[in-house]
Amino acid sequence: MKKIIPFLIIFGFFAACSEDEEKVNLKMFSFDTDQNSSLMFQDNEPLEVMTSESRAYNIAQIIRVKAVDEKNIEVSNFAPFDIENVTILATIEGMGQLKLFQIKKIRAHATQSMKYPFLEGTTLFLDMDNKVVDLSQYKTSGMDPTKISFDFTGDSEIILRLKKLKALKWKIKYHDFDPNNDPNNNWEPITAKDIRRFSGLMINMGSVFVSDKFKQAFLNETIIGNDGTTVLTMAEKEKAYNDILVHPRFNCGKCTNVSGLGGGATLGYAEHILKDYIKMDTGDITAHEIGHCVGFNHDSNMTYSKKINNVSTGFSPVMSRINKEFFNGGLFIVTPQNYYKPADFQ
Repeated sequence: MKKIIPFLIIFGFFAACSEDEEKVNLKMFSFDTDQNSSLMFQDNEPLEVMTSESRAYNIAQIIRVKAVDEKNIEVSNFAPFDIENVTILATIEGMGQLKLFQIKKIRAHATQSMKYPFLEGTTLFLDMDNKVVDLSQYKTSGMDPTKISFDFTGDSEIILRLKKLKALKWKIKYHDFDPNNDPNNNWEPITAKDIRRFSGLMINMGSVFVSDKFKQAFLNETIIGNDGTTVLTMAEKEKAYNDILVHPRFNCGKCTNVSGLGGGATLGYAEHILKDYIKMDTGDITAHEIGHCVGFNHDSNMTYSKKINNVSTGFSPVMSRINKEFFNGGLFIVTPQNYYKPADFQ
């Protein structure tokens, strides 16, 4: 009998957990048609909308949920491919994190405003330990936008890869650096097609930077500082690597006459980079401009490579090597197979 009682206690615990889960059913939504969502970054959308601050997003939040007001939220997908089987999480001040709703499918670059799911129907939700949380106190008043934040999760391979981007602190905004179409500068007006392609480039570039393959290769590389001669110490290389990950903002634009332009928050790539990155290595250019953004000049091999013992050495060669490994291993997140507008690369 003594052996049976602990079993009954354990059984009772799991039965209680199961009952909690059974009486709470997360609402499921889809944002996969013109009837349930609209599309961002389309050719007929005004440039001032596409480049507005409201369209800026954190790369760690490719599926972005933001509070519009006390009763409405906006759900957006900033990836150029469809994403399925997503769980949206909410962290409410004083309550911790809970599972708010599920998305069966959200199409590439879709956006949609919707009411909080607790305003209509059930007010019961599950926290991360699958314990019931009652949100009935917000059913009438709604939720103070300053007291809630959102995240997404899921167990599909694509979501797991996207979640690795959480190591990056990049805020991305698309920017028109040539509003007057001045032929005398190195910029040209950015288009919806440029933005769509750029959104994939930033995801793929970020996925390389957060990989163990890139980190180890970079830390093992001989990196020369801005004086053109001093070799960075391991601590200095670790700082340079971390500076890439935590760079706070990129204002992304389209350049011309040169392959790239970068410095501070400014990041520009030319047509051939935006067209080619999805099918071939463009790491010599993409890394070069990121090197400028994190404070390195042309005397450092964080921009142009340097020959050391007759071997091309620096940030760009490392980027190109790992890019090729990603292509060979099918490791990139954005591919010609899942990108939603193949004609963008023709």
